[in-house]
Amino acid sequence: MINEAFERPAAEIVQGFQDLLAHDSITCAISDCMGRLNAMTSDMKPLFEGIRLVGTAVTVKTIAADLAAAFKAIDLCQRGDIVVIDSHGSTNTAFWGENMTMSALNRGVAAAIIDGACRDVEEIRRIRFPVLSKGVVPNVGAVTGYGDVNVAIQCAGVPVSPGDIIVVDGNGVVVVPRADAALILEKAQRLLQTEHLVQEKIKAGATIGELVNVDELMRNTFSYQDRALKRD
Repeated sequence: MINEAFERPAAEIVQGFQDLLAHDSITCAISDCMGRLNAMTSDMKPLFEGIRLVGTAVTVKTIAADLAAAFKAIDLCQRGDIVVIDSHGSTNTAFWGENMTMSALNRGVAAAIIDGACRDVEEIRRIRFPVLSKGVVPNVGAVTGYGDVNVAIQCAGVPVSPGDIIVVDGNGVVVVPRADAALILEKAQRLLQTEHLVQEKIKAGATIGELVNVDELMRNTFSYQDRALKRD
């Protein structure tokens, strides 16, 4: 299945997340605003350090070791899109390489995120095209015409739909569902303001335990455990 059109997030929402990149560890704040969820697994590694970006997901679901859907996805991208490939965690076949990178640059693609492996890493590093994947391997897939483009997928433990907003920094990758993006953006902006106040208090000598009243939290927990044991 190939879906050439899908609903994209409003440009001002994407720009709002772009503006958040001025803050450190923005993926952490966004994940906190989504119930500490929607972060891709820790085995997703960048090919080089310093990747910080925001983009709209164009999704790929591969079948076996076929690259055709990934090729097609690049052709459908708009400037600033991120190709997100569900290759089912396979690290024995590369689903991205130098020629795909150059094609992606021609379309203005911002990055590739692969639940699998890539290759041609020296060339991609020289180009400085952002790629995050689970591994590197020389073996490349075939191009036989199978796979889906712009369908719901799962990448590194997180559901991704076309049009979702992808945020990447040194901590990893988070996925913001398009339908919730405006609300999550507002929450993240408020959280960053709160964190600034908290950090100012810590710089002034407080501890995080004092600020969250950890003694009271643990006292309540132990009290609950005691009551549960007595009932048993």
